[in-house]
Amino acid sequence: MNVGVLGCGRMGRALGGRAARAGHAVVFGSRDRAWADGAAREAGFGAAGGSYSDAVGHAGIVLLSTRWQQTFRSLAEAGPFQGRTLIDATNPSTPDGLTLLLGHETSGAEEIARAVPEARVVKAFNSIYAEVLAADTRFGRVAATAFYCGDDTASNALAARFIHSLGFEAVFAGPLSVARYLEPAAQLMVALVEGQGLPAEGVALGLLRRPALREALA
Repeated sequence: MNVGVLGCGRMGRALGGRAARAGHAVVFGSRDRAWADGAAREAGFGAAGGSYSDAVGHAGIVLLSTRWQQTFRSLAEAGPFQGRTLIDATNPSTPDGLTLLLGHETSGAEEIARAVPEARVVKAFNSIYAEVLAADTRFGRVAATAFYCGDDTASNALAARFIHSLGFEAVFAGPLSVARYLEPAAQLMVALVEGQGLPAEGVALGLLRRPALREALA
């Protein structure tokens, strides 16, 4: 798959790097070309750097991993999306990441979908730490779960294939409004790591169930 990454911080580098290692053609996008080029060199496997619009123009799947405070400006600079699948890995939190800003009546993903109606938004990866992405997706014999939700059937299927290609178990959670529950789940991860001192690379969500049910929910 052709994958564009918007945002070259820890999450963007971890997601883009894992995508490159999985054989996807990755372009990192940033306002700072040197920052994007650095992320590409770090990822290896033929990854490239460019602007936000370069990343979107290259991609069938766009990974959104900007800080929440920069998200809508970055989306405006990146477009047009022209029906592309936009996987939103952001969380609508304060700059320190400790407090959720939206919930109950809307979500960050829904606000993004309103801002870029030509994109097909899927929420995924927001409750997985960059350290897990950069290291390993398995805990013993169990793969970490990547929950995803969205309103477009084709984009949901594409996101599921992409998630599986990175070594995660993809579990569909429902329409995009379910992001109202997935985003607070990310704050649980923050509470465990920042509040309780657990190692980020060892914290992930997972479902334990019979193989037949596991396949039915994928």
